[in-house]
Amino acid sequence: MERHLIALDLDGTLLNEQSKVPQKNKEVLHKLLDLGHMVVLATGRPFHATIDIYNDLELKTPVITDNGGNIREPKNPQFQIVTDGIPVKIAHDLFLFTKPYLKSAFYSYGDHVYAYQYLDRLHNIFMGSQNAKIIHAQFDELQHTPTGMIYLVENAFMERFENYISNNLKGILAFRLWGSDSKHAVYEIYKFGSSKLTAVNWVAEHFNIDPKNIIAFGDGLNDVEMIQGVALGIAMPNGSEEVKKVAKIILDVDNDHAGVGLFLESYFNLN
Repeated sequence: MERHLIALDLDGTLLNEQSKVPQKNKEVLHKLLDLGHMVVLATGRPFHATIDIYNDLELKTPVITDNGGNIREPKNPQFQIVTDGIPVKIAHDLFLFTKPYLKSAFYSYGDHVYAYQYLDRLHNIFMGSQNAKIIHAQFDELQHTPTGMIYLVENAFMERFENYISNNLKGILAFRLWGSDSKHAVYEIYKFGSSKLTAVNWVAEHFNIDPKNIIAFGDGLNDVEMIQGVALGIAMPNGSEEVKKVAKIILDVDNDHAGVGLFLESYFNLN
Protein backbone atom coordinates (compact mmCIF):
# COMPACT_ATOMS: atom_id res chain seq x y z
CA MET A 1 0.00 0.00 0.00
CA GLU A 2 1.19 3.52 -0.81
CA ARG A 3 2.38 5.73 2.02
CA HIS A 4 -0.46 7.60 3.75
CA LEU A 5 -0.52 10.71 5.90
CA ILE A 6 -2.91 10.36 8.83
CA ALA A 7 -3.70 13.71 10.48
CA LEU A 8 -5.19 13.52 13.96
CA ASP A 9 -6.90 16.15 16.04
CA LEU A 10 -6.33 15.59 19.77
CA ASP A 11 -9.10 16.75 22.11
CA GLY A 12 -12.36 15.00 21.36
CA THR A 13 -10.73 12.84 18.68
CA LEU A 14 -7.54 10.91 19.50
CA LEU A 15 -7.79 11.64 23.24
CA ASN A 16 -10.49 10.38 25.55
CA GLU A 17 -12.36 12.58 28.01
CA GLN A 18 -9.48 12.26 30.48
CA SER A 19 -7.13 13.72 27.84
CA LYS A 20 -5.34 10.38 27.49
CA VAL A 21 -4.65 8.30 24.37
CA PRO A 22 -6.60 5.02 24.62
CA GLN A 23 -4.39 1.94 24.39
CA LYS A 24 -6.08 0.73 21.20
CA ASN A 25 -5.26 4.01 19.49
CA LYS A 26 -1.62 3.69 20.53
CA GLU A 27 -1.33 0.12 19.29
CA VAL A 28 -2.83 0.87 15.89
CA LEU A 29 -0.77 4.02 15.34
CA HIS A 30 2.44 2.12 16.13
CA LYS A 31 1.49 -0.54 13.57
CA LEU A 32 0.91 2.14 10.94
CA LEU A 33 4.24 3.78 11.72
CA ASP A 34 5.98 0.42 11.40
CA LEU A 35 4.41 0.04 7.95
CA GLY A 36 5.90 3.39 6.90
CA HIS A 37 2.84 5.59 7.10
CA MET A 38 3.10 9.12 8.53
CA VAL A 39 1.10 9.96 11.66
CA VAL A 40 0.77 13.71 12.25
CA LEU A 41 -0.89 15.34 15.24
CA ALA A 42 -2.90 18.38 14.13
CA THR A 43 -4.23 20.31 17.10
CA GLY A 44 -5.39 23.70 18.24
CA ARG A 45 -3.20 23.32 21.30
CA PRO A 46 0.11 25.17 21.49
CA PHE A 47 3.30 23.15 21.14
CA HIS A 48 4.07 23.06 24.88
CA ALA A 49 0.64 21.51 25.55
CA THR A 50 1.17 18.91 22.81
CA ILE A 51 4.73 17.66 23.19
CA ASP A 52 3.98 15.26 26.08
CA ILE A 53 1.38 13.47 23.97
CA TYR A 54 3.75 13.44 20.99
CA ASN A 55 6.45 11.85 23.15
CA ASP A 56 4.04 9.40 24.74
CA LEU A 57 3.20 8.14 21.24
CA GLU A 58 6.93 7.91 20.45
CA LEU A 59 6.46 9.90 17.25
CA LYS A 60 9.29 11.16 15.06
CA THR A 61 7.05 12.86 12.50
CA PRO A 62 6.10 16.55 12.16
CA VAL A 63 3.53 17.99 14.56
CA ILE A 64 1.00 20.70 13.69
CA THR A 65 -0.08 22.98 16.53
CA ASP A 66 -1.96 26.29 16.96
CA ASN A 67 -4.58 25.20 14.39
CA GLY A 68 -1.97 25.11 11.65
CA GLY A 69 -0.04 28.16 12.75
CA ASN A 70 3.05 26.13 13.68
CA ILE A 71 4.70 23.10 12.10
CA ARG A 72 7.63 21.47 13.87
CA GLU A 73 9.61 18.26 13.70
CA PRO A 74 10.79 17.98 17.32
CA LYS A 75 13.20 15.07 16.80
CA ASN A 76 14.90 16.72 13.80
CA PRO A 77 17.21 19.61 14.81
CA GLN A 78 17.68 20.52 11.12
CA PHE A 79 13.96 21.19 10.58
CA GLN A 80 13.09 24.88 10.29
CA ILE A 81 9.91 25.71 12.23
CA VAL A 82 7.12 26.91 9.92
CA THR A 83 5.07 29.71 11.49
CA ASP A 84 2.04 31.60 10.18
CA GLY A 85 1.35 34.36 12.69
CA ILE A 86 -0.66 37.56 13.01
CA PRO A 87 1.36 40.73 12.24
CA VAL A 88 2.31 42.73 15.34
CA LYS A 89 0.49 45.92 14.32
CA ILE A 90 -2.70 44.03 13.51
CA ALA A 91 -2.60 42.27 16.89
CA HIS A 92 -2.15 45.65 18.59
CA ASP A 93 -4.94 47.34 16.61
CA LEU A 94 -7.43 44.57 17.40
CA PHE A 95 -6.58 44.65 21.10
CA LEU A 96 -6.94 48.43 21.40
CA PHE A 97 -10.23 48.42 19.46
CA THR A 98 -11.67 45.64 21.64
CA LYS A 99 -10.17 46.55 25.04
CA PRO A 100 -13.14 48.54 26.45
CA TYR A 101 -15.37 45.48 25.91
CA LEU A 102 -12.80 42.76 26.53
CA LYS A 103 -13.38 40.53 29.56
CA SER A 104 -10.34 38.29 29.02
CA ALA A 105 -7.86 37.30 26.32
CA PHE A 106 -4.80 35.11 25.91
CA TYR A 107 -2.49 33.57 23.36
CA SER A 108 0.50 31.24 23.31
CA TYR A 109 3.89 32.34 22.03
CA GLY A 110 7.03 30.30 22.41
CA ASP A 111 6.87 28.47 25.71
CA HIS A 112 4.67 31.02 27.47
CA VAL A 113 1.03 32.05 27.61
CA TYR A 114 0.35 35.78 27.51
CA ALA A 115 -2.86 36.85 29.18
CA TYR A 116 -4.98 39.96 29.60
CA GLN A 117 -7.32 39.65 32.62
CA TYR A 118 -6.58 35.92 32.77
CA LEU A 119 -9.40 33.43 33.34
CA ASP A 120 -8.26 29.94 34.30
CA ARG A 121 -11.41 28.23 33.03
CA LEU A 122 -11.08 29.77 29.58
CA HIS A 123 -7.42 28.83 29.34
CA ASN A 124 -8.09 25.20 30.32
CA ILE A 125 -10.84 24.82 27.72
CA PHE A 126 -8.74 26.03 24.80
CA MET A 127 -5.21 25.03 25.72
CA GLY A 128 -5.62 21.99 27.92
CA SER A 129 -4.21 21.63 31.40
CA GLN A 130 -0.49 22.30 31.26
CA ASN A 131 2.20 24.10 33.18
CA ALA A 132 3.32 26.86 30.83
CA LYS A 133 4.33 30.09 32.50
CA ILE A 134 1.56 32.70 32.30
CA ILE A 135 2.63 36.29 31.72
CA HIS A 136 0.05 38.99 32.40
CA ALA A 137 0.33 41.89 29.98
CA GLN A 138 -1.30 44.58 27.89
CA PHE A 139 -1.15 43.08 24.40
CA ASP A 140 -0.23 46.37 22.72
CA GLU A 141 2.99 46.42 24.77
CA LEU A 142 4.18 43.09 23.30
CA GLN A 143 5.98 42.55 20.02
CA HIS A 144 4.77 39.06 19.17
CA THR A 145 3.20 37.55 16.05
CA PRO A 146 0.71 35.16 17.70
CA THR A 147 -0.64 32.30 15.63
CA GLY A 148 -4.03 32.56 17.31
CA MET A 149 -5.74 34.46 20.11
CA ILE A 150 -8.77 33.79 22.31
CA TYR A 151 -10.95 36.81 23.10
CA LEU A 152 -13.88 36.89 25.54
CA VAL A 153 -15.96 39.96 24.64
CA GLU A 154 -19.21 41.47 25.88
CA ASN A 155 -22.26 40.26 23.96
CA ALA A 156 -23.31 43.83 23.15
CA PHE A 157 -20.00 44.24 21.29
CA MET A 158 -20.24 41.11 19.13
CA GLU A 159 -21.59 42.74 15.97
CA ARG A 160 -19.04 45.58 16.04
CA PHE A 161 -16.24 43.10 16.76
CA GLU A 162 -17.15 40.82 13.87
CA ASN A 163 -17.66 43.74 11.48
CA TYR A 164 -14.28 45.20 12.41
CA ILE A 165 -12.50 41.98 11.52
CA SER A 166 -14.61 41.29 8.42
CA ASN A 167 -14.34 44.82 7.02
CA ASN A 168 -11.30 46.62 8.46
CA LEU A 169 -9.09 43.51 8.55
CA LYS A 170 -10.53 41.66 5.57
CA GLY A 171 -8.02 39.22 4.10
CA ILE A 172 -5.74 39.64 7.14
CA LEU A 173 -7.63 38.08 10.05
CA ALA A 174 -10.44 35.57 10.43
CA PHE A 175 -12.42 34.44 13.46
CA ARG A 176 -14.44 31.56 14.87
CA LEU A 177 -17.26 32.07 17.35
CA TRP A 178 -17.02 29.24 19.87
CA GLY A 179 -20.15 30.14 21.81
CA SER A 180 -21.64 32.62 24.26
CA ASP A 181 -23.50 32.83 27.56
CA SER A 182 -25.75 35.54 28.91
CA LYS A 183 -22.89 38.05 29.15
CA HIS A 184 -19.94 37.14 26.93
CA ALA A 185 -18.95 35.52 23.64
CA VAL A 186 -15.78 33.51 23.02
CA TYR A 187 -13.87 34.13 19.78
CA GLU A 188 -10.78 32.57 18.30
CA ILE A 189 -8.86 34.98 16.07
CA TYR A 190 -6.27 33.77 13.58
CA LYS A 191 -4.48 34.78 10.42
CA PHE A 192 -6.69 34.65 7.34
CA GLY A 193 -5.98 31.53 5.28
CA SER A 194 -4.18 29.71 8.09
CA SER A 195 -5.69 26.36 9.07
CA LYS A 196 -4.95 22.77 9.89
CA LEU A 197 -5.62 22.02 6.22
CA THR A 198 -2.93 24.38 4.92
CA ALA A 199 -0.46 22.84 7.37
CA VAL A 200 -1.39 19.25 6.49
CA ASN A 201 -1.02 20.03 2.80
CA TRP A 202 2.39 21.61 3.46
CA VAL A 203 3.56 18.48 5.28
CA ALA A 204 2.25 16.21 2.52
CA GLU A 205 4.04 18.22 -0.17
CA HIS A 206 7.25 18.45 1.87
CA PHE A 207 7.37 14.68 2.31
CA ASN A 208 6.08 13.81 -1.19
CA ILE A 209 2.86 12.17 -0.05
CA ASP A 210 0.14 12.01 -2.69
CA PRO A 211 -2.89 14.16 -1.66
CA LYS A 212 -5.19 11.22 -2.44
CA ASN A 213 -3.52 9.38 0.46
CA ILE A 214 -4.34 11.93 3.17
CA ILE A 215 -6.75 10.87 5.92
CA ALA A 216 -7.83 13.28 8.66
CA PHE A 217 -9.90 12.91 11.82
CA GLY A 218 -11.55 15.73 13.78
CA ASP A 219 -14.50 16.81 15.90
CA GLY A 220 -14.57 20.60 16.22
CA LEU A 221 -15.07 23.87 14.38
CA ASN A 222 -11.32 24.23 13.89
CA ASP A 223 -11.29 20.90 12.03
CA VAL A 224 -13.87 21.82 9.38
CA GLU A 225 -11.42 23.00 6.70
CA MET A 226 -9.18 19.98 7.21
CA ILE A 227 -11.99 17.41 7.18
CA GLN A 228 -13.56 19.01 4.11
CA GLY A 229 -10.32 19.53 2.22
CA VAL A 230 -8.46 16.20 2.46
CA ALA A 231 -9.13 13.08 0.41
CA LEU A 232 -10.76 11.24 3.31
CA GLY A 233 -12.08 13.49 6.06
CA ILE A 234 -13.58 11.65 9.02
CA ALA A 235 -15.71 13.14 11.80
CA MET A 236 -16.14 11.79 15.29
CA PRO A 237 -19.69 10.89 16.39
CA ASN A 238 -19.19 13.21 19.36
CA GLY A 239 -18.20 16.04 17.00
CA SER A 240 -19.98 19.25 16.06
CA GLU A 241 -22.67 19.31 13.41
CA GLU A 242 -20.51 21.65 11.33
CA VAL A 243 -17.72 19.09 10.99
CA LYS A 244 -20.12 16.20 10.42
CA LYS A 245 -21.72 18.03 7.50
CA VAL A 246 -18.44 18.16 5.55
CA ALA A 247 -17.08 14.71 6.50
CA LYS A 248 -17.01 11.79 4.08
CA ILE A 249 -17.38 9.38 6.99
CA ILE A 250 -18.82 9.80 10.49
CA LEU A 251 -17.50 7.18 12.88
CA ASP A 252 -19.82 5.00 14.95
CA VAL A 253 -17.42 4.84 17.91
CA ASP A 254 -16.49 7.94 19.89
CA ASN A 255 -13.19 9.22 21.28
CA ASP A 256 -13.76 7.58 24.67
CA HIS A 257 -13.83 4.14 23.04
CA ALA A 258 -10.89 4.46 20.59
CA GLY A 259 -12.98 5.19 17.51
CA VAL A 260 -9.90 6.38 15.60
CA GLY A 261 -7.92 3.23 16.28
CA LEU A 262 -10.78 0.87 15.49
CA PHE A 263 -11.44 2.57 12.15
CA LEU A 264 -7.78 2.61 11.10
CA GLU A 265 -7.34 -1.02 12.13
CA SER A 266 -10.18 -2.00 9.79
CA TYR A 267 -9.27 0.42 6.97
CA PHE A 268 -5.66 -0.78 6.75
CA ASN A 269 -6.53 -4.47 7.47
CA LEU A 270 -4.30 -4.63 10.53
CA ASN A 271 -6.08 -7.52 12.25
